[in-house]
Amino acid sequence: MNYTFAELHLHTSQVSGCASVSALDSPHIFKDGGYDLICVTDHYKYTTFWKFNDEGDMSWEHRAEHFLSGYRTARSVGDKIGIQVLLGAEICFDCSPNDYLVYGLSEEMIYEYPELYRWSVEKFSAFAREKGLFFAQAHPFRNPRMIRTDPSLLDGAEAVNTHDTVHCTPEKDQQRAVEWVKENKLIPLIGQDFHDAENMLGAKTAFYGDVKDSKTLIKKLFAKEFDIILPN
Repeated sequence: MNYTFAELHLHTSQVSGCASVSALDSPHIFKDGGYDLICVTDHYKYTTFWKFNDEGDMSWEHRAEHFLSGYRTARSVGDKIGIQVLLGAEICFDCSPNDYLVYGLSEEMIYEYPELYRWSVEKFSAFAREKGLFFAQAHPFRNPRMIRTDPSLLDGAEAVNTHDTVHCTPEKDQQRAVEWVKENKLIPLIGQDFHDAENMLGAKTAFYGDVKDSKTLIKKLFAKEFDIILPN
């Protein structure tokens, strides 16, 4: 069977201040690591856009361009070296301490719907279903402040986040994530939550067949047409 090996949780230093790897470099790292596809899921939250407040620039267009800059740079590099780059986001809503992964967002949607981080989880969940997006909770047991979201609002959740392994989230809490996802019949995701070179452990989502675009990605996620490959 032909597989598309993917990373579904990746940050760029251009947009996510906690990341140290540039969007110029991450496509090369993953291409060399045997991946066919990466989803850029930069942080989308109030603090992502702080610098615009300091500069007195309240234009959402400029903020949207900033958010998209990591993805656009990575996509440009990916096109040249032969690795596919798709747009995603890791949203943190003002009303919640949690982080959520979203797949299927287009550049046009980023411009058209400003400040999604100000929405409630319930409102965004309804929006995601209306627009055909895939909405998942990231690392639901990372630390005590994380709150498990009502599963009826979600499509999936990270059963495995290898960044938690690197940064010492207790093993029992990592196992709780696996169990919680299974108990609530959510679609299980795996992500390296790539910020730094040390996060590259080799975990992969192995999609069955080709993934040509975000629509195909979402279709395969909902249909569970993939295997999870744990790090060596």
